[in-house]
Amino acid sequence: MKKAIIVLLGVALGFCSAQAQELTKENFKPTGSQDYDEAVNRFLNGIEPKIVGGKKAADGAYPWQVTLLVKGIPNTHQAHFCGGSIYNSQRIVTAAHCLIGVSPNQFEVAAGTNILNQTVKRHKVARRIIHADYGKAKRFDSDIALVQLAEPMKLNDRQMAIALLTSDQEGQVYVDPNDLIVTGWGATEEGGSKVRDLREVTVPFVSAKRCTDPLSYGDRVTDKMVCAGEPQKDSCQGDSGGPLITVAPKDKVRLAGIVSWGDGCARPGKYGIYTRVRAFTGWVAACVSGAACSELK
Repeated sequence: MKKAIIVLLGVALGFCSAQAQELTKENFKPTGSQDYDEAVNRFLNGIEPKIVGGKKAADGAYPWQVTLLVKGIPNTHQAHFCGGSIYNSQRIVTAAHCLIGVSPNQFEVAAGTNILNQTVKRHKVARRIIHADYGKAKRFDSDIALVQLAEPMKLNDRQMAIALLTSDQEGQVYVDPNDLIVTGWGATEEGGSKVRDLREVTVPFVSAKRCTDPLSYGDRVTDKMVCAGEPQKDSCQGDSGGPLITVAPKDKVRLAGIVSWGDGCARPGKYGIYTRVRAFTGWVAACVSGAACSELK
């Protein structure tokens, strides 16, 4: 889940026992990733699997958005545990907390669709790289990871890479209350069920001064995080790892943040917290080029 809370999910869903042939209660071992483990437990217990205040995204919109799927769960909707963004044909940017304890052979990636259905093409994973500083200074600090696919995906108008926000562009974007956009397949209310159709919501940037107010998050927010949202508008459970984007400057889409954490969903004074992508452009470039990059082992 995107938030560090326990989500009570309802709506029992019948499922065929054949679906669980690859993944069963007997062979599943908790990984340490709350998002991954919750997706598995929902599936194994026959429970139907959060963008708050959002709307359904248009078909083909946000072609950089991907879903991370639990391998061994045929139903894509049930298998979804986190989001991510296409960096290039073979690499995905996501949140570190999504992949803690999850090995490359335990998950797959799907792109090119806004609907979580059975026909989506799944890409095998060769490697996942978690930033070495994840969670060291503060919980969820440096919450970024890269996923390397076993084979490149074909890029087209439905599967497209997104550029990262750079330091020289940041001053034009992080202006209170400049609007940003967050997308995902998460629940539409706190404690609710995930959705099948990709949803979007426009959220205002929130200054560090407001976000670090003692009545908000205080010193839990670091300079490697960025805040956005307002009551009734937020990312939520199931959106973890997905993109926070901006179309400024000059109407060029940039990945500004990665859905990371927050207290609840769209609560007053409790904004969504995102990984500040600009702080990690050098790390991403080093990892992609094959140069040494700090990695959590």
